[in-house]
Amino acid sequence: MNPLAVRAHAVREMVRLLRRRPGSFVLAVLLAAAAFTIPLTGASIARSAAPLADQLPLGPEINLFLAPAVPAAEIRQLQSRLAGHPGVIQVEWITRDSALKTLARRTGNSALGELKDNPLPDALVVTMSAQTPPDQFEQAVSDMRGLPRVETVVADTGWHRKVTTLLSAAGAAGAVVGILAVALLALIVLASVQLQLASSADEMWVLRLVGADTRFIVRPFAYAGALTLGCGIALAAGLSWAGLEAAAPQAADLAKLYGVELALEPLPLRWLVAATVGAAILGGVTAALGTRWALRSLR
Repeated sequence: MNPLAVRAHAVREMVRLLRRRPGSFVLAVLLAAAAFTIPLTGASIARSAAPLADQLPLGPEINLFLAPAVPAAEIRQLQSRLAGHPGVIQVEWITRDSALKTLARRTGNSALGELKDNPLPDALVVTMSAQTPPDQFEQAVSDMRGLPRVETVVADTGWHRKVTTLLSAAGAAGAVVGILAVALLALIVLASVQLQLASSADEMWVLRLVGADTRFIVRPFAYAGALTLGCGIALAAGLSWAGLEAAAPQAADLAKLYGVELALEPLPLRWLVAATVGAAILGGVTAALGTRWALRSLR
């Protein structure tokens, strides 16, 4: 038989296998969809929320309050010096006059803006990168306390350490969930293949007796595994899309309360197609390995 005829025969055998146990095939597809819907939805939410990094001040800040009557030239020199510090992405100079006006506006006390003697100092707000390690951030705070003309340094180092730890834990948890989802998909395929093998043991034995090639026997089961996970991931993509569509208005309203915009969107179609193809390959390889292992017992 030519290769095309062999593959056509394998497809027909695959359909016959699935028709023999349609319930197990449907159950395997549903289990695969359930296992992958949560990671897929999480990835969609993370991608949708990524632009918020440009809207929210995620980087830790260090506030430096300067001594009274520091010349503007010295403040600019100090500003330039701080800008060259490792991990610093921005240094903003808040003059004592602008600080007093802001305070008057926020408190609603216009008399504050008319004070002859301004009690507020000039301040420099140093914004560090959000990826700055806690130890480096704490060291930067310590270094800035020793700078000339700096009277007070205020920074919440404990908050930054907690946020960094939380983000690291979230990343590790996401990786674990992804690995467990892939492992669960493989187990689903293996369980489905075992059910199909149980009903085809006699046929496989006959094929072995007549000298059928191993790949000829394995191919229908590999196709069935690929179809199972491919359909499962496609269904998971549909469920994820429906969930995001339902949650999008509430998420947008919640984000507006914090002054930002959030639009929940599914992953790009090319990513979903790649995930479906990858799942089909995983299903086919897993089913092929499981079938080859089962064939050893027939020898």
